[in-house]
Amino acid sequence: MNSLSEIYQRLTERHRNALMWFIEHSGQSIAWPETLPDSTLLATRAKGIYKPEWTKYALSIRQIFKGEYPDRDPIFRADGTWAYQYFQENMDPTKRDQFYTNKGLMECMRDVVPVGVMRQEEPFRYKVLGLALVAGWDEGYFFLEGFNTSGISTGRGPSAEFEVFLGKIESEGFGFDPRSIIDGRERIARTIVGRRGQAEFRRKVFAAYGGKCAVSETAVSEVLQAAHIIPFRGPETNHVTNGHLLRSDIHDLFDLGMIAIDTESLKIVLSAKIIPSEYGAFAGRNLGLPHEPSNRPNVEALRMHRDWSAI
Repeated sequence: MNSLSEIYQRLTERHRNALMWFIEHSGQSIAWPETLPDSTLLATRAKGIYKPEWTKYALSIRQIFKGEYPDRDPIFRADGTWAYQYFQENMDPTKRDQFYTNKGLMECMRDVVPVGVMRQEEPFRYKVLGLALVAGWDEGYFFLEGFNTSGISTGRGPSAEFEVFLGKIESEGFGFDPRSIIDGRERIARTIVGRRGQAEFRRKVFAAYGGKCAVSETAVSEVLQAAHIIPFRGPETNHVTNGHLLRSDIHDLFDLGMIAIDTESLKIVLSAKIIPSEYGAFAGRNLGLPHEPSNRPNVEALRMHRDWSAI
């Protein structure tokens, strides 16, 4: 969990005051946020993402009424926190870092700095949702984790991504949709690209780990999988140091962010959700490593995965 009181201590007074406006107006419907007494703007009509000149961080985002981007509706939880899927500036995910607005949100994600969020509900009115942390980014979408009225947020990690995805399934279902046939072409193309080099990646990872799971030491090849540490993003991620050999169920938990690796000790760490289960026996166990040092997992990749997992 992340608390606003702890985060505020790292920010300038000007930044704190701007963010406080979104907390004070959370849940309200407004025409437009007024400029603060110190002349600080809280949003801009020119762009959905507002990154002021006086900070490297994005300050706010707004979803435009019937806008061009495929933003998703927020998902609200019983504890008052919420998850929200917001698309970057520019429809091409590969061009994310060409835009200072997107870079400002990435800085927020890196340094755990909140952004104000408001959504247009009528042509000339906005609903202020409050503050949110940038929990992750994938394929053009920023995943946001909103604070509740007590100033608590779930924080970085996969929660927002999975809840938004599950919400989409529940709202849209798996029924026949002609559009899915068209969208399926892109998914098929991605699958074909993903398969290229995968067999070689699997062969190298199996050889590097001697056919044993790096967590459980299981040696039954039929249940072992070559797992990417950083998800597949092209041939460059099919490198043996971006992988380790995992039992299929452990692979799933690793991809879900419920198992991660401490980069200082190279010991296995678990989400509190699975510690009471049979997987709790793996907590604190040393990660199995390849005998050849050049094949051992990239420490920066492990760190990035743990940061994403938020364990």
